[in-house]
Amino acid sequence: MPLFPGTLLDIYFRMEAQEIKKLVAAIAEEHYNITDGVDGNLNYLWYMYHKGTKKDEFRPFVYMAELMLLKKYNYITTTEVQNVVEMMKSEDKDNLTMVTLTIENLRNLRIKEHGIYSKENKAYAELEYTYAFDVLNHTVFLQTMAEK
Repeated sequence: MPLFPGTLLDIYFRMEAQEIKKLVAAIAEEHYNITDGVDGNLNYLWYMYHKGTKKDEFRPFVYMAELMLLKKYNYITTTEVQNVVEMMKSEDKDNLTMVTLTIENLRNLRIKEHGIYSKENKAYAELEYTYAFDVLNHTVFLQTMAEK
């Protein structure tokens, strides 16, 4: 079905795209801050998605990094992560909407309970040292970059 400018369907998809961009920007900024001064390669990757040429661009690894952070803090299980990943692989745009809402709600809960990451926030004290192993490791990155 073609999207004609100004139709309800067109407006819905533009709003959905804005929500995805907003979430991607928030995730990229926080993960950029987590890796700042700790892992130059990962920090440069997040720089590209936070401030650089890939700013606000959706890639599955962005969502996957947040999922793994949520898993590290026990907001989601390994099985639930796998289910979300399967939804991301789907061609159905409604599944991406559900994935976005899932990640956004769990992220908001994490932030409500622990606050946003900062070097001073004690809830994330060991995170910068375990990030490259527990959150965005080479395997996770390669698997999710190959998807889309």
